[in-house]
Amino acid sequence: MEILQRINLTSKLTFFFAIVMFIYGIICRIIPIYFFWESLYLSGIVFLIGIFFVLNSESKKKKSESKSNIILIIGKAFIVLSIGMFALINLIFNNSDAFKTIENHVKNNTELINEIGQINNVVALPIGTISSKMDSSGKSGNATLTLLLKGEKKYKEKSFSAQKDIDTDWRIIGKN
Repeated sequence: MEILQRINLTSKLTFFFAIVMFIYGIICRIIPIYFFWESLYLSGIVFLIGIFFVLNSESKKKKSESKSNIILIIGKAFIVLSIGMFALINLIFNNSDAFKTIENHVKNNTELINEIGQINNVVALPIGTISSKMDSSGKSGNATLTLLLKGEKKYKEKSFSAQKDIDTDWRIIGKN
């Protein structure tokens, strides 16, 4: 309980919202509730922000006491780097040709449309890989992305694999 007393109100609220978002993310899939499914993944970012607030508060205390706080600074840098990597991965996934090909496939897939309704939004979750190789012959690559498909009837998470050979465009090669 001493730890909870040392944490400031901003950090406590941030942790509280992270936990609520995580629990809601699980519950909305079980019940199912078709609203804000991204909360499951965003709760991790909110949790990291809470840790950053705690480290920042402790760093200020140590600085006022003229104590070394290099570990706290390294921790804060790690958290900022982690959040930055999350944002960069999300940006790369959402702007990749592989994602655009998969998104086009999803929006025109009658089987999926019959199951979840007209697809209103496709969100690339930070789960997956994209690799590409460029040589003198051209560009090739592989991608596996997990998407959150938001249909009129319901939402669904689904993984897709795509491949690009040297003289072809990206094409879907599998789905789970």
